[in-house]
Amino acid sequence: MTELPDGVFRLLISLFTGGLAGAWLIHDLLFLARVRRRWRAGHRDPIAADQAFGYLAGIAVGIIGVVGTLRFNGVF
Repeated sequence: MTELPDGVFRLLISLFTGGLAGAWLIHDLLFLARVRRRWRAGHRDPIAADQAFGYLAGIAVGIIGVVGTLRFNGVF
């Protein structure tokens, strides 16, 4: 069995982690924009507020994942 070089391993881990975090970030940004449109239409219900909080938490997780991946690769 052949060993995986360190550079290839770092690349694969970075693509997986950064890709997942980036997709999560974009997904939650789009869904938060949809919830905000409902708020502006005058529908201030508690379910929309809970959804907005969840999407904001997802955005924070996505930012942490992307920044962590960039720091891992020495960009920051």
